[in-house]
Amino acid sequence: MKPNFFFNKPYYPISQRYQEIFAERVYKISVSIADTCPNRREGGDQKVCIFCDEWGSAAYHKQADQSLDQQILIHREAIRKRYKVHQFLVYFQAYTNTFGQQQRFLSMYQQALQYDDVVGLVIGTRPDCLPKRMLKALDQLSQKKYVSVELGLQTLNDQQLIFLSRHHDRHCSLEAIEKLKALSNVDISVHLMFGIPEETEEQLIETAQLLSELGVHSVKLHNLHVLANTPLATLYSQGNFVPIELEEYSQKVALFLQHLSPKIAVHRLVAVASRWNELIAPVWTKEKMRPTQFIEDYMNSHQMWQGQKFHV
Repeated sequence: MKPNFFFNKPYYPISQRYQEIFAERVYKISVSIADTCPNRREGGDQKVCIFCDEWGSAAYHKQADQSLDQQILIHREAIRKRYKVHQFLVYFQAYTNTFGQQQRFLSMYQQALQYDDVVGLVIGTRPDCLPKRMLKALDQLSQKKYVSVELGLQTLNDQQLIFLSRHHDRHCSLEAIEKLKALSNVDISVHLMFGIPEETEEQLIETAQLLSELGVHSVKLHNLHVLANTPLATLYSQGNFVPIELEEYSQKVALFLQHLSPKIAVHRLVAVASRWNELIAPVWTKEKMRPTQFIEDYMNSHQMWQGQKFHV
């Protein structure tokens, strides 16, 4: 029987999980304080991730020269006015927010939590960037406020990780989840990317089953798309990469969700290119609402929902 998801969606939306935790709507304030990652560090000899542009997934790439307080205040007021909400999570989104200057990051986390209406933090990072000192600090923070760590896994297939130039492997990703599970009160979220070459249905099912067994709290899905000035753009121009179309992507998302525990919340179903002038392909990634609605309609019309084929 289909679970009772918010707004009759065919999946468990993150808004529902937040409502269950905070008893009211909560919105994220995206901020940018990190400016690098292991693949981009000065003097490093590793290739950058094949899909990543110079902004490192920042939602508002021009705000990096603003102080953390300025970023919070500006975006908080805009969100408050538009959505009439009163509680916020500060989302450290761009690049890797646990890599390098740990004391600076920890100071920024504490600074963000000084606001009375900030009820927690969401921290984006990589599975190979969770040193013991940072894990200990996150554990301590989570005793006082909500803390979610978003791990950029992208895939649990080692050959695909090599294709993406991630420079970490499946074992590293699974180990990172286990490290976070050992903390007493930290939410674990994972980013997954669909549409990678050599992806199979069996792989998607296995990933859903494994994440369900590991007990992660949420997932964020996105399609592999081509941005200007990235290694993937070169492959695309050479005819060596073809991005996935929306209908096929919808089928992959639906299959994955069918085998995912209904207790795992979903942040989003698809990527949205925040910098349209940099998007090369596919064009549908420019659209903010239609792809999500297309996937929901696809699942509803085929009587599919999250957890439908999940077995404990």
